[in-house]
Amino acid sequence: MKKLLTILGFVSISFAYAQGGPLIINNYTAADFHTRLTAASLTTPGCYFYVTLDNTELVIPSGSSVSYNSFNIPGTIWKVSTSPTGATPRPGSHPSLMSGGAISNHTTWVMSQFQFHQSGTALSSGGVGDTGYTCNPVPNTLLTTEGAVEWFTITSAGTTYTYVQAF
Repeated sequence: MKKLLTILGFVSISFAYAQGGPLIINNYTAADFHTRLTAASLTTPGCYFYVTLDNTELVIPSGSSVSYNSFNIPGTIWKVSTSPTGATPRPGSHPSLMSGGAISNHTTWVMSQFQFHQSGTALSSGGVGDTGYTCNPVPNTLLTTEGAVEWFTITSAGTTYTYVQAF
């Protein structure tokens, strides 16, 4: 019985971390970090199988960190594209985007388009992400006036943690 419960626990944990695993954003700068995230399939041919944050951008205040385990981030709308004909807006609570959903299970976090803000004033902007994502290539590290922004992953116990750090 213990073995069965342990196996079920591991299976449920694997479904809890869609998009290839949790996304952690650390903002160690003096400015606010605004970002729009993208998740995609790195194995599907073509560049149409993706999910990108449409509304609203995420704001990580100066000196703050956030962690997301799925697309179900309160107040967000995501553009979902599964074919070359365009993208469909869906809330993060849509069944296909929830942990274990059809889209969620086949995407990984691939990119952060960002802009720094200070007291409401827009500052430096750019993008970082997985260099294996060739549909919208961005570096994994970018230097700005406000600081450096980097994208990297750490795999532990079978879970891949994706980090975006501004410092």
